[in-house]
Amino acid sequence: MGKKRAAKKEKERSRMGQVRCLNCFERVTVPPRAEKIACPACGWEWRISWVNPDLPKVRGPLWERMKF
Repeated sequence: MGKKRAAKKEKERSRMGQVRCLNCFERVTVPPRAEKIACPACGWEWRISWVNPDLPKVRGPLWERMKF
């Protein structure tokens, strides 16, 4: 059981600094202190906030940039 827990923690650490695109669900690496990002897979742009220096969070889309 200890090995599984350690593997899970390592996997979580490897995801630090990443968010999922809420449009296509691809993982996107967020540059440190970025306030917005664009998903390289689908092109949607997102506002970013920081829970702590290593943990970004998607706050919502940049609607003014969206073309429907």
